[in-house]
Amino acid sequence: MLFLPNTFRLFSNGWRGAARTYFPHIYFEAARPRTRDSVTKAVGELDRKPGVTSFKEYKLVAFAQLADYIDKLTVNHKGKVVRFTKKLFNGRMLVLIRLGKKKWPRKYKYVVNLIKKAAKEMDNARSKAERVKVALEIAKKLRIPPKTAKSIIKKVNQRK
Repeated sequence: MLFLPNTFRLFSNGWRGAARTYFPHIYFEAARPRTRDSVTKAVGELDRKPGVTSFKEYKLVAFAQLADYIDKLTVNHKGKVVRFTKKLFNGRMLVLIRLGKKKWPRKYKYVVNLIKKAAKEMDNARSKAERVKVALEIAKKLRIPPKTAKSIIKKVNQRK
């Protein structure tokens, strides 16, 4: 039997270096979103460039994450319906934070803090109607029109 050191696992893709880290919901970095997740379906492109290119799109994606948290179910990038746990929410928010730091270093913190605060309020809310109310209040603070906010909530919460 051949003994291979632990470094072999690190360079298992042809000795060219370590494999790239896969971040869930990295659709905003891709040239064209190839995922079937609920947020990608809910927030379309505002301009002709692929991915999240404007701060308005960033706010819509962050709000869609919050809207997805309303019923505690989400559709992952493979198209499967899974429970939307706090851990999964924090992972997706981490990706949004990294994107915000990279593209809008002065503005992203306000959006992220509002979304995180609303998620805590949703954890304490008893009914779905209360969670929707919290989400619509956040949409108002983010200056997202109520009609757009309601359509995002509706699209995110429909399955498949």
